Amino acid sequence: MDKQQMRIELIGHTEREPAAEFAVYAVDRANKLIETARVDAGGNFKLSPKALSGAAQVLIGPVVEKFSSIDKTRVITYRAAQFKQALETSGVIELAKNDWYKLLWIKRCVSGSVKHCYPWPLLLTQLVQQVALANIGLLSAKAHTRFTANAMMDAAIAKPGYSKFWPHHCDIVCDGLVEVYRRTCCCTPWVVFDPRLPDLVDMLEKFHPDVPVIKWPPRPEPDPSPFTFPFFKSGAIDEMSINAGADLHALKSLPVEQIPAYINARAWLRCSCGSATKVAQGSIRPDGEFNICWSERPHLMLLNCHEDYAYIIKQNIDGISTVIYDGVAAHQWYHYSEHPTLTSHHPQAQSCHHDPFPNEEGAFVLLQDIGSTGSYNLKTPDATGWNSVGMPAYNDGLAFPAANAIAAKGVYRDRNWGGSLLLRYHFSEPMKAVGAKYYRVGVIASDSNGNPTGARTYLPASQWRYYEIIGTDIYVNKQALGPHNAGTQNNLYEIPYDADRDWQSGQYHAVLDTTQFANGRFLFTVEVFDAAGKLLRPQGTAAPVDVTSTAVHFTFRRWYQETGPTAEVPFAALTHMLWWDNRKADAEIVDLRKDHMSNTAECQFILGTASSNFSLGYRAYHPEPMFLLDHRLWWHRGLGTATGVLTSPNPNPDNVGVPPNPPHESAQSSFGAMLGGHSKCSFTVNLHSNVKTFNGIGTLDGLDEWDQAAFALDIS
Repeated sequence: MDKQQMRIELIGHTEREPAAEFAVYAVDRANKLIETARVDAGGNFKLSPKALSGAAQVLIGPVVEKFSSIDKTRVITYRAAQFKQALETSGVIELAKNDWYKLLWIKRCVSGSVKHCYPWPLLLTQLVQQVALANIGLLSAKAHTRFTANAMMDAAIAKPGYSKFWPHHCDIVCDGLVEVYRRTCCCTPWVVFDPRLPDLVDMLEKFHPDVPVIKWPPRPEPDPSPFTFPFFKSGAIDEMSINAGADLHALKSLPVEQIPAYINARAWLRCSCGSATKVAQGSIRPDGEFNICWSERPHLMLLNCHEDYAYIIKQNIDGISTVIYDGVAAHQWYHYSEHPTLTSHHPQAQSCHHDPFPNEEGAFVLLQDIGSTGSYNLKTPDATGWNSVGMPAYNDGLAFPAANAIAAKGVYRDRNWGGSLLLRYHFSEPMKAVGAKYYRVGVIASDSNGNPTGARTYLPASQWRYYEIIGTDIYVNKQALGPHNAGTQNNLYEIPYDADRDWQSGQYHAVLDTTQFANGRFLFTVEVFDAAGKLLRPQGTAAPVDVTSTAVHFTFRRWYQETGPTAEVPFAALTHMLWWDNRKADAEIVDLRKDHMSNTAECQFILGTASSNFSLGYRAYHPEPMFLLDHRLWWHRGLGTATGVLTSPNPNPDNVGVPPNPPHESAQSSFGAMLGGHSKCSFTVNLHSNVKTFNGIGTLDGLDEWDQAAFALDIS
């Protein structure tokens, strides 16, 4: 029997509202589907008389592939007799808005990218905090200024003295679960004496007390517990905490009539937002991008209201679901149309391997990174043999070389190495075709001419992580690269080629613990072997006398400039020079002085007049003078905030009071200036010596040294 033409009319539906896609379902008493009729854009549908006569109920609901999966909360249900009666009466099924609105279902999609950046939160906390607090009080009521996560990180990294000497690079994250959260914000303009101001101040103060006062110079204290850094929430920079100090300062110091202008210029203060609700989730693609879509009912926004979106990213790390980025906790919210780049600083975040030298062709090997520092920042003499280099200049073996010793004073140039150094080499993919199976990294002391001396030590490599797809799941597994024995050779490690595994990024080929060696210049060398343990050397290079080797078509290269060509090293192995020194700086307050007269007594109550001058004798130096960054000396009065410096210049880059020389005398400060209107008070003086020592990721400030003394001044 032919199907009958029928129609459904949505009463009150306008062109401004989304079109509804729905169908009519005839079901029996067991709720078994008899027939489906798709409703077209005009509301027309066809249903057979047989289906109508055999149906117990007729349902109007969303279009689904399987009737069993239909969302019953979106279904309008009729008894079959009611449905037929309505059609016989008017020929149309009329649906009121409360009924047809549940049939509307819109598609929403958000997109973005994910990256993992160095340095870690501990270092960035120090840098970001200095930038944030330096700007307190500088924000005018008219300035639409906010320190966003990326802008704050860029500002911190770009600070003079940091931009070149704090290694910073990012890798894409190509695996993980992205959870999408949404909140509704309403932004009503503020007025003078707005009753919302106390609540806003209270909210900002909840963030601000967690931001510690900068300890500068810092003392060599243990690192904070993982992820308790004040500006970070699970690897994401907390924008609210960054801005809280400056905003509180402005709200408490601006004239009352200027406060509304200040708040109205800053959406993060002007708007009131509801709680976050999870709306969808999806996976990161191999290219580091994500595109997540979901269906939902349309909903209307009130006047002056809008929706923001934030993201939480989780990775399976060693079998544990770990949050590597929490944009909800870090207050990183975005508009629906934005395509944000989500940046994680979580130390355990797993990034993806990529080729940093896409323009280099052929089979080659070079030293890529020491920690997070590109090897072009290493000053090393040209190689003169497979295991030797030329006679070193004054700063060979150091990081971030200066033009001369004077240019390196007081700045992070000519930096000595120390601690554990992570070495990353680049083995190009064509190396596999020439038979390169293993590598070996050895270290040996250097004499004054750049030649090896003493015994050679071979370095270990850590396990490498890789992604593996099993079924529909992505697993993270580990592989030990060695050590292996092949032929007569040992301490060999397998070269991890891209074709072998889907390796994570940020992994290293050798670990060099410099604390296990004497301080001084050393040579480290990488060799390449085939599967039988035979040394592979570039064509045209001399064979080492103590090992069986064969010449094949590849080159060793040195990365000596940030961009541009690399230099060929025409020897059977690749050798660089490093100069490390793990000794601490010295900082010692030796005596206190009034009008240049020294006193070494333990307890000192110094009497004088307002015109009397205070100074002290001290020592601040490094055993190798090049490796002292600077020293600072300052006093602090009682429980107040009054301080003053006693170094000139401040900071002072010189090594002073180095034995056997006598203690160095500090700059002077008058008793009157120090007391500041008091007739007597107690004081502390603090001395801090800062080292340049560097492990390729950050400064080893545990090698800094400090000293403190206490005394009282009395002019009564």
